[in-house]
Amino acid sequence: MTNPSPPFAMKGARVRRDGREVLAGVGLRVETGDVLAVLGPNGAGKSTLVKALLGLIPLAAGRTEIYGVPPARFRDWKRVGYVPQRLPMGGGVPATVREIVSSGRVARQSRWRPGTAADRAAVDRALAATGLTALAREPAHLLSGGQQQRVLIARALAGEPDVFVMDEPTAGVDAGNQVALAETLRELTGAGRTVVLVAHELGPLEPLITRTVELEHGRPVRERALRGRPLAAAPEATMEKSA
Repeated sequence: MTNPSPPFAMKGARVRRDGREVLAGVGLRVETGDVLAVLGPNGAGKSTLVKALLGLIPLAAGRTEIYGVPPARFRDWKRVGYVPQRLPMGGGVPATVREIVSSGRVARQSRWRPGTAADRAAVDRALAATGLTALAREPAHLLSGGQQQRVLIARALAGEPDVFVMDEPTAGVDAGNQVALAETLRELTGAGRTVVLVAHELGPLEPLITRTVELEHGRPVRERALRGRPLAAAPEATMEKSA
């Protein structure tokens, strides 16, 4: 019997922008139940790495898979919750906090039916977990940067995915809400959810982390296992040599 495919697997991943290599032959494997923190200074390639894992940025070389499937062919997006760095602000009628959080349920809904009681309950739980219940009717574009970040986290929570990918989820979020986020993630990881997050500093999230990967100039320079979790095999965890 073969082992099930991991949430994410990346091998030989290279990303180039404007003639510069932003990711340089990165290999990474994220197992079910991992809480992986991607660390490093500004410009190290952290956000590029997680976007490449999701197929949001094309690779110049190498490959990445989500549950064993290349991102372009992956269809089971209800299993993945993504928290970008900032709330996209498009034109048109401004959306309320609840409307944005409710959009996290779209991957679980049929196009032929409206939201169900289960959908509304999941949205209510996500708003409560992020301290946004009182702001549910407010236009999201009028909120502070930290509040908007909590909206994005709530949207991902509402989808009840198996794996969360969070790009600096604590950026601009005050200390109290960082602690609240850590408690929410503690419950999720206790239920077996997988988390990949980008961070400059871990703060109250640190006790939850099982592994860290530190990037410099698009290359993993250090990996550390925490909480007694063994590291991935070396070829999967380190930069591949350039040709």
